[in-house]
Amino acid sequence: MRPSGVRSLLLLGAAGAVVAAALVVVTAAQRGEEPAPAVVLALDEQGLPVPGATAAAVGGGRPAVADETGRLVLRLDSPALVAVQAEGRLSRVVAAAPGQVSHALLTGQAASTLSIRVGGDVMFGRRFYDPDEDGTPDDGLLAPTSGVDAHAALLEHVAPLLTDADLTVVNLETPLLAEPYLDPTGPRPGRWHPTKEFVFASSPASAAALLDSGVDAVSLGNDHVLDAVDDGLAETITALDAAGMPHFGAGLTEDEAWRPAVIERKGQRVAMLGCTTVTGQEHALTYVAEDGHGGAARCTQERLGREVAAARQGADVVLVMIHGGEEYEARQTDLVRGLSEVARSAGAVMVVDGHPHVVGGTTVSPAGDLFVETTGNLLVDQDVWPTFLSYLVRADVRGGTVVAAVADPIQLEGYVPRPVVGQVADSSARRAAGLAAPGSAVLLAHSAMSPPLLGRQPARSLPLPVGEAVDLPAGWWLDEPVPGVRVGEDLLWSGSFEDMDTDPSTEGAHSWSLSPVGARLTAAASCSGTLGVQMRRGGLSDADTVLTPGHRQLVGPGQELSLLVDVRRAGGGGVVELRTYADTRGGSSGGASTPVPPTSGDDGCTTVRVDLRTPPGTVAVQPFIRLGPPGDVQGSATLAVDDVRLVAWSDGGADGGSAGIRWDHLESSVAGTRPDVVAVRGTPWP
Repeated sequence: MRPSGVRSLLLLGAAGAVVAAALVVVTAAQRGEEPAPAVVLALDEQGLPVPGATAAAVGGGRPAVADETGRLVLRLDSPALVAVQAEGRLSRVVAAAPGQVSHALLTGQAASTLSIRVGGDVMFGRRFYDPDEDGTPDDGLLAPTSGVDAHAALLEHVAPLLTDADLTVVNLETPLLAEPYLDPTGPRPGRWHPTKEFVFASSPASAAALLDSGVDAVSLGNDHVLDAVDDGLAETITALDAAGMPHFGAGLTEDEAWRPAVIERKGQRVAMLGCTTVTGQEHALTYVAEDGHGGAARCTQERLGREVAAARQGADVVLVMIHGGEEYEARQTDLVRGLSEVARSAGAVMVVDGHPHVVGGTTVSPAGDLFVETTGNLLVDQDVWPTFLSYLVRADVRGGTVVAAVADPIQLEGYVPRPVVGQVADSSARRAAGLAAPGSAVLLAHSAMSPPLLGRQPARSLPLPVGEAVDLPAGWWLDEPVPGVRVGEDLLWSGSFEDMDTDPSTEGAHSWSLSPVGARLTAAASCSGTLGVQMRRGGLSDADTVLTPGHRQLVGPGQELSLLVDVRRAGGGGVVELRTYADTRGGSSGGASTPVPPTSGDDGCTTVRVDLRTPPGTVAVQPFIRLGPPGDVQGSATLAVDDVRLVAWSDGGADGGSAGIRWDHLESSVAGTRPDVVAVRGTPWP
């Protein structure tokens, strides 16, 4: 049994009066009253408050003025982007939400400080045209002939973040072709790479759409730039040049691929270089520029160090983007880390790596250079669950060093990126701060910041009943390992079903699949917030009502997992199950399940749990909540659920140890007088 107020009580104990407002919004929403205000805390690069700062919702709204503690109070109906500014300081856009707290870093000396925003992988093709890949590109978000406006619309929700910097750079991981669609059901035409497994392209309209959305330059140093071989690369370069989009990282010759793009802002020159370690050496036609054909710049320590040093001679800031590592691995390989260190030692102020399609740590070193281990996706058509969580990094650079960097969380839903708050933002920020170099980043309520400018609150006690998984509030973590206590990470992020993105057209249950008949979002099913899922089955139906994430979660063999589902009400016929898979497609290879016991919900919500260690050969899992038929054809069955978590428990080894920012769940196996576990949260405000 988990009382419905447990999370609110933990928040009150952890963050005092500021988060007490979050308790009010839950109660007020259930009563149909006005939501609690959103709070934005304005601070400078020293972690001090900025009194007099102003803020208003992007697109209009009543402005607020910060008090002497830097606290801005805004009335918002739903999550929204907020523009925050102060005289003499760099302005910033942040995501905010009713009843929640956000931080806005307003760096001083605006005239001499550059703000540089970096995003992850971008492409506009393949499933954007043909989502079911049936060979008919007539049912996607784009058509192969779509214009600039249609392409830019896919980025409209993140455009305010892309434009809140002096310079914004992304990895353009696609050729740009006048005929970009490739029919996946037929033979591959001769203009495409003959042996590469996955190839695709996007329309030339992508270049202008990126410019219109706030992107100032693109890296081409990746393993897809040569998908349409040399002719496609030439067409890509022509399209970018015609649109006026600076590019780097690839070319028709090796020297051209290494040529930096240089952009001047505020009288300072920024040189950008890109290269890849994913070279395609297994193919007769590699992906990198070499004798006989063009392509991406091939990353080698000798060439990278030489090119960075040369670029530094004529630039105030050097930005390097390295494309490499293992797909879906948040920690980079030793090869890519070594190359990143070479670039930093040669004079790069910012080194931003990509290719894994998931987000990694964000570190500002004591020397003032930035290392982003992997940026994840910004706009990509992948259908693998871990690739949906991402962030946009902004670094403020002064005097050739990074003053501070902030990771602003986003989530891709239906391939479209949107800024997020709440549980989803916390999951992204935990990766940005928790996978960074130890002690180099701090976790905020809706973002991560490096270096850790903010002081920590004193440690607070947290009750930890034996054998019960406890989820930590946003911004809190277990600071030191505790014997008998294990830590875990929720792989689902959006299982509270709350509306956590800044798109007013979305309702919640982000990236979840609800049976079209018999399942709906409703406050009546909520356990800890404002929304839950009500499931209902009539006696004449011959199919289960099903609630499940839209895609599978990637895990390996031997992983200890706990599927936790809070149940508000249940009659008969409910089942919670966790299925295992030997591939990302095809049928299940096994799993575990448990029936949902009947409950009226009069005493709050109960937690149903399924534990599983994944068997050999497992590559993915997926949870399901099913409601079967009632006992007779005249009756009906109901099930109300909330707060679905799929916790992957740490093994205490190289993936993060037994404490740290990354982990959002704790569980104790020690009975008796074990003292309360402590967690800390970084904030300069009491």
